[in-house]
Amino acid sequence: MASIHRDPRSPYWFCALTLPNGKRTFRSTKQRERKKALEVCRAWEKAAKAAKEGELVESQARRVLDDILAAVGEKSIRQDTTRDFFTRWLEGKRVSKSVSTYQHYRQTTRDFLDCLGNRADKPIAALSASDIETYRDWMFKNGASPAGVKKHLVIVRCALSVAAKQDLIDKNPTDTIELPKTTSIQRDVFEPAQVRALLEVASPDWRTAILIGFYSGARLGDVANLTWANVDLDRGTISYRQTKTGATVEFPIHENLQARLLETVGDTPNRPLCPTLAGRTVSSECGLSAEFAKLMNEAGIDQRKVAISDRRSVARLSFHSLRHSFASALANSGISPDIRKKLVGHASDAIHAKYTYLELSPLRCAIGTLPSLL
Repeated sequence: MASIHRDPRSPYWFCALTLPNGKRTFRSTKQRERKKALEVCRAWEKAAKAAKEGELVESQARRVLDDILAAVGEKSIRQDTTRDFFTRWLEGKRVSKSVSTYQHYRQTTRDFLDCLGNRADKPIAALSASDIETYRDWMFKNGASPAGVKKHLVIVRCALSVAAKQDLIDKNPTDTIELPKTTSIQRDVFEPAQVRALLEVASPDWRTAILIGFYSGARLGDVANLTWANVDLDRGTISYRQTKTGATVEFPIHENLQARLLETVGDTPNRPLCPTLAGRTVSSECGLSAEFAKLMNEAGIDQRKVAISDRRSVARLSFHSLRHSFASALANSGISPDIRKKLVGHASDAIHAKYTYLELSPLRCAIGTLPSLL
């Protein structure tokens, strides 16, 4: 039978009890009050007896520990389920990340919890490496590319690293999972003649978007959501905050783009430059990327797709290729890497802030080297 004792060398009561292997042990209860120490000792004895009889499962062990904590006036053990934790973690990303990044996190969270099934409602401490492997294999089975699988596993790994820091799990179960090897697909660039062909078949809003993409290197989502508030015709610049990085980019307006903007100039700051494209998703089946692909087909331009799995392929030519075309055209014109990075928007906000109004002059010269499309 368990019993409690005092050691003159310690301010705490000690518990003497028999372990499941039959050995007698003497351990501090870390309690100064005899009544609380006795409650802890009895709970230990109860757990040791259940373990000896092979009846101590995880849920029972947690209840025993909760009884001990309640007896000494402490809060019970936090037992977040995997679903509880990921839901709370995702809500934090809603306010700390960009809309597009949050959407990626949300989709990963939904897929991961769906893949777990009933295990998503078990304590997160029960999550194992085999659960992560099951999720990885599930993604491949559903046609995800190695790069896509890697991206989603990294998101899950980041979430579970937070759980580990919060002491909800002893270790991150993704740490033992090797990430898939990926092969980078080199994007091609548009020739000026191909861009002209696109402009000939494009709707007015797509015509504006293509010119912005070619003469600024901006991403499709950013282009589609530019408003007249981003345009300063007097100064001859467009400035915006990148959705992906949060960095602020300012670029001089090429004369071809300026001519197009003057044709459609609006007097309402919040009016989009491309009204029919604004607010739409980029990557869905009916999104802007798919619509641009149809535009390419109409212009007789091959997307140059490359198979990356049995079910998936990647186009080497897409709207994003205008970004590569922009950077390549500047490089071919002898523009320095620093100015190219500045125009493409690869520099940080801190570096960007160091540029002054006068430094727009070399940027304007760089834009002027781009070929005319009109």
